[in-house]
Amino acid sequence: MIKKIHLGTILKWVIEIISLGTGKYISQWIAIDLFGFESCKCCEREQWINRLTDKEFNGNCGDIKL
Repeated sequence: MIKKIHLGTILKWVIEIISLGTGKYISQWIAIDLFGFESCKCCEREQWINRLTDKEFNGNCGDIKL
């Protein structure tokens, strides 16, 4: 079985490499502090991009518990 490409995950890795691991913190600072949003919606955006290439993809953004 061929595993489908998840573009959102690949994009997240590229951003983490370019920003030296601070991509999520930078996007949260821009979204919350500068624009006043509740969150940066990083996980939701990654899921949406993943679903472009894999229609059955079902991420767990809402299921993350600390």
